Amino acid sequence: MKRIGAIAAVILLAAAAVAGACELHFYLIDAEGVERPLSADGGSSADPVHLELGQQYILRIVYLEDHRNCEVRPEDTLLLLDGARWRVGRETQPLVLAAPVTWSQPRTRTHEGEVRFTAAAAGTWTLEFIRECDRGGYHGQLLFEVTG
Repeated sequence: MKRIGAIAAVILLAAAAVAGACELHFYLIDAEGVERPLSADGGSSADPVHLELGQQYILRIVYLEDHRNCEVRPEDTLLLLDGARWRVGRETQPLVLAAPVTWSQPRTRTHEGEVRFTAAAAGTWTLEFIRECDRGGYHGQLLFEVTG
């Protein structure tokens, strides 16, 4: 009986460790206000999100804390566009960030971020989201394809 209890404890601890990672959901809002969910699977197998050259978009990020007392603030989420920090007004980047990410907290352990940007250059671009912590953190990416 003790052996079964020990095995169950190990399984529960392993499940808790996996559940400790952050959970992020993404939604793209186009110029007409149409919102669609996106998948950031963390790999390169994701289908690209199609954007229209010169159009403005809003990327809504919903970040759910899967554990209590998260030490990594939402503002510390790192956004990399093709490997470089995504910076406000940097015209050399293919997706031009209009303003810093604004975060709100509509519910306990739920944070929402809003990213406004313009698709400024045709091509395929990778946007990475990284949250590093000792509880698993998060690393995902969206693939954007801009056509004109």
